[in-house]
Amino acid sequence: MTERISLRDIAARAGVHFSTVSLALKNSPRLSLVTRQRIQQIAADLGYRHDPWLDALVAYRDAKRRQRHPTVLGYVSCWDAPIESLPHHRHFWTGARLRAEELGIKLEPFSLAEPHMSAARLEKILQARGIECMILSSFSEGAERLDFDWSRLAAVRVEFQPAWPPVATVSVDHLRIIQEAVRQVLLLGYRRPGLVLGHNWSQLVEDHWLIGFAWSQRQLAPEDRIPPLATRYQDSAETARRQFRSWFAEHAPDVILGAHGTIEARLESSRADIPRAFALADPFLEQPHPFYAGVAHPLKAVGAKAVEQLVGMLTQNARGIPAEVTRTYVDGRWCPGPSCPPRSS
Repeated sequence: MTERISLRDIAARAGVHFSTVSLALKNSPRLSLVTRQRIQQIAADLGYRHDPWLDALVAYRDAKRRQRHPTVLGYVSCWDAPIESLPHHRHFWTGARLRAEELGIKLEPFSLAEPHMSAARLEKILQARGIECMILSSFSEGAERLDFDWSRLAAVRVEFQPAWPPVATVSVDHLRIIQEAVRQVLLLGYRRPGLVLGHNWSQLVEDHWLIGFAWSQRQLAPEDRIPPLATRYQDSAETARRQFRSWFAEHAPDVILGAHGTIEARLESSRADIPRAFALADPFLEQPHPFYAGVAHPLKAVGAKAVEQLVGMLTQNARGIPAEVTRTYVDGRWCPGPSCPPRSS
């Protein structure tokens, strides 16, 4: 049986301490690139292989150590309101915070919207605190870039903002959610689904909402394919209601897919009666609703997955913008409700 190559064997061949070998094999930025590559090549020449059981033991010991001396990770956003008050985003934060606590990690929030805060100042704060790993989450419209020196930092992004840097992303599967919403209402007997979105909702998720809806419409008869209605924040309430009434009168959907709060605001003057005038299914539910049918988003699970990925990067000393960017999608769940009952034939 071939004797297993140890870190000390590699260290003896390389003329370094075995702790230096450990850092090199973890690709730690604490060593120069030349040193890392030289030691990694020696390890490969000697036939060194990682021991997954040893890795598990090290991870277990790290978890115990973190419980005594919690590692601090950053949670960076840029909204000008407390994250606990933001629909959807508050659940990303809650899921991430709870999972971090389970792993013996402290998750500390930072906001670029704080007075006198800038990306350069926040980078200095993180550096002073020794925080090298962070979750990028809850970025508002227009926040397309976060210009840090990413060579020494690691990040996981929740959803699709900011667009840069290109890092590992954990997101609700918006494409499948809208497809599932259409599939469920068709199973209930509806034939003319209409989609109502905010003016930039689909754009903020790389147009997954519009792509998913357009693809789902291919199974409908051409005369039942209704163009989506996109509303604008800058429109007055009366303008928004007038647009809704005009769109509804022209296309006569038998079921609407849209955020129930947005639809309710537009029903105020049209006096539509849900579900008698039309059914309503909400593909944007934060959680199951007692009245509104729709798809509940796994928001807390997304936050938790982001923490798990970030801890893995921390353990492996992964830093910088990755050569291969990964995405993890979490499915939503259809929730029936009185707003969208089975349609009688």
